[in-house]
Amino acid sequence: MRYCWVLVGLSMAIPMADIRGQDTVQNLVASLRSGDGKAALALVKHGAAAVPGLLQVLEEGNSFERGHAARALGRIGAKAGPAAAGLCKALANEDPVVAAEASLALGKIGTAALPGLISALQEGNDKVHGLAAAAVAAIGPPAKNAVPALRAALAQSKENSIERLRIIEALGRIGPAAQSAVPALLEARSKGNEPNDIALVVALGRIGPAAKNAVPWLNELLLNRGAGPLSLHVLEALNQIGPSAQAAGPGILALLKNSAASPNVFVLETLARIGAADKEAIPALNEGLRAKDPLVRVYSAAIFGKMQPNNLAVVSVLIESLKDKNPQVRRLTAEPLGNIRPSDEAVIEALNAARGDAVAGVRQAVSAALAKFKK
Repeated sequence: MRYCWVLVGLSMAIPMADIRGQDTVQNLVASLRSGDGKAALALVKHGAAAVPGLLQVLEEGNSFERGHAARALGRIGAKAGPAAAGLCKALANEDPVVAAEASLALGKIGTAALPGLISALQEGNDKVHGLAAAAVAAIGPPAKNAVPALRAALAQSKENSIERLRIIEALGRIGPAAQSAVPALLEARSKGNEPNDIALVVALGRIGPAAKNAVPWLNELLLNRGAGPLSLHVLEALNQIGPSAQAAGPGILALLKNSAASPNVFVLETLARIGAADKEAIPALNEGLRAKDPLVRVYSAAIFGKMQPNNLAVVSVLIESLKDKNPQVRRLTAEPLGNIRPSDEAVIEALNAARGDAVAGVRQAVSAALAKFKK
């Protein structure tokens, strides 16, 4: 009989604990409704159990209480999914702090918030569109189903507005799955508004090779805007698009030829990546071979070597670079040697000597280069 009482006691302990937890949550919710912002932070520790109470505060409280409730729901994260609809409704709140906290929370909740965010993009005003887009951007690639709604919201957005910038960023954060939005992004080009165009360029770069149809515009930017912050973003985007960006060769070569002193390593890296050099680049590449910066020398040799693989200056720079004190330089040198495969036997000797390099990444690059000579 004694054992039966023990079992009964244990079975009753669990419900009692749940009741005490519910009492604690209710007390904390009441404290929040009384103006104690710290109660919201304490509610986060209760996770999913705190969501109904926080949602009630979000719907019925004053601005102070709603802001804290939204922030707490965001900190709870994916377990606050049942509150997503209420948070989406809060995007339209007239208090900008409450609306912003709701946007942040939705981004942290993740994919469970997507249906409500898509509806907000389809039905809300410009302000709601921008806040919903910010949440989608925080979710990233898993938010690919929001692309059609983002595309439509972009078309409705006002030029040079913060809402437009947020929509553009969201499409970029989704990445390659936003390929269908490339035409809409190009339609959003400005007439000289640099922040707008930088946002577009960054987004197109994040979409990657799928954004190859934007390359003519990126080339135009390099030709017409010249060096500056925008050109750096364009070069990065072209790097991300990769070999499909060869049509941007004229713009990159213009930057290369207009360099005040030795060529910029970023320009050379992009040119090497997309493989768009021609004989017009040779004077600048010759300057690069003599540069003090070892990376400039390596990239110049790599590009020049594709046109003239047995050029003595190219071969000399690459052999010497295999001995550079910087392992990054040594590693980057091995790849072009394998690609251009000069006939000089000294190249094979230098690569064989580098097989014993102290850095594993260098040894791997050297082995890959030697394997290409055997093909």
